[in-house]
Amino acid sequence: LYHDIGDYLKREEKLSKLREAHSISGIDNWQEITPNKHHDWISQRDEAFQKLYPMGSKDAKAGKTDDTIFKLYSRGLATGRDAYIYNFSRVACARNARAMVDDYLGAWQELSAGNQSGMNLDEFVESHSSNVRWDRELMNNLRRQKIVKFSTNNIWRTQYRPFVKQNCYVDYVLVCNKYQMDKIFPSADSENRAICVPGVGSTKPFSALVTNTMPDLELVSKGQCFPRYRFEHGFDNQPDLLDDTSEFHRVDNITDTALRKFRIHYNDSTITKDTIFDYVYGILHDSMYRERFVSDLAKGLPRIPLASEFYTFVEAGRALSELHLSYDTCEEYPLNTEILQTRMLREELYRITEHKMRFADENKTSLIVNDYVKLTGIPSEPHMYQVNGRTPIEWFIDRYRITRDSHSGIVNDPNNWFDSPEDLISSFKRIVYLSLETVRIVEALPNPSYTEVVLDNIENDLEPEIKQTFQLN
Repeated sequence: LYHDIGDYLKREEKLSKLREAHSISGIDNWQEITPNKHHDWISQRDEAFQKLYPMGSKDAKAGKTDDTIFKLYSRGLATGRDAYIYNFSRVACARNARAMVDDYLGAWQELSAGNQSGMNLDEFVESHSSNVRWDRELMNNLRRQKIVKFSTNNIWRTQYRPFVKQNCYVDYVLVCNKYQMDKIFPSADSENRAICVPGVGSTKPFSALVTNTMPDLELVSKGQCFPRYRFEHGFDNQPDLLDDTSEFHRVDNITDTALRKFRIHYNDSTITKDTIFDYVYGILHDSMYRERFVSDLAKGLPRIPLASEFYTFVEAGRALSELHLSYDTCEEYPLNTEILQTRMLREELYRITEHKMRFADENKTSLIVNDYVKLTGIPSEPHMYQVNGRTPIEWFIDRYRITRDSHSGIVNDPNNWFDSPEDLISSFKRIVYLSLETVRIVEALPNPSYTEVVLDNIENDLEPEIKQTFQLN
């Protein structure tokens, strides 16, 4: 017997409901539930989900099958020490990274010389922790005698949170786990796109976000990233195993099997892998898909239905992708800027402080930037679009403020991100525009007629001459 008291309640609200009930006899709307074959008691999975086409699988990553849409997928970058590795200021990022490298090298040199003085490794690294936060992975790298060298070439602009980039010191000895990011974005200027979705362990509602720079693990909670391309050493998929510095070669990450099956199912030989990428991004934004398969999406990787309105979702996915990738250059929504105090220097007028920006009214139509500037005329629609548990506007408010890390004292000042003080206002207007456009595109999607079809043997029923029509170009 099961009774749902509601989601996202605070502690006191939960206790209040218990006091009102007094005992289990005080609850009269018990629901009887029986677990399914997956051993789900509540939030039971939809059996139809397993008939959809998998975006990826462990077997595909291991090379045991190519019957998924994407061959490779990976978690985002996990630093284990964000305050030291990320910063809005490139200068601060370089300074923090150099100090971190110096601490690590100091410990490395002492350990190499055998000067551990009988201390265990936990005690030993404490004397080299002024500018670095040690964790198990970093200590393992030290134990393995891995060397580091500071270089400003390691400072990349990466996607830290939804629609918020930061400078990141990308050194795979100093981060906690790179996962497969070096095969997706091997350099700061790698040309690639990846669709990021929540991973196992996420408690956030399902969302999807595309990025064209290396994503953080929490860009989308515990994120798994499905790239359009992957990068391999060597050429023709034949890596030089003796040379780790051999040139990277970009190869398709959408499988040939997926391309062939999409072409056969839709009887359309003009479908390309770019078309499939856009289609997937469109489907992942469909509200009916998210509602129907909410339990399945919370417990595993997405599977993709084959909607009869194929090109409608392709066009929506392409429009959403272009919009979300250009959030820092797209159009600005025409908000009104009110100057509350006029006797201020231009450099100080738009300056962010340690205090969060805040809405001026319950309907969230106005934003107080600081003591001197207020933005008005925010429409209601942008508050309807959420990614990773918040609206882009809320992510903007949360991230664009001066913070000081309690452990290291490192200051992260977003004012250093903008070329001119007014750029902060322009960035917020763009966030409002992209949110509004996203809602418009998603609401225009049709009520999809999903085709629940097992694709494993889709080609077996075709005549040989028909199969030939859909072979890869």
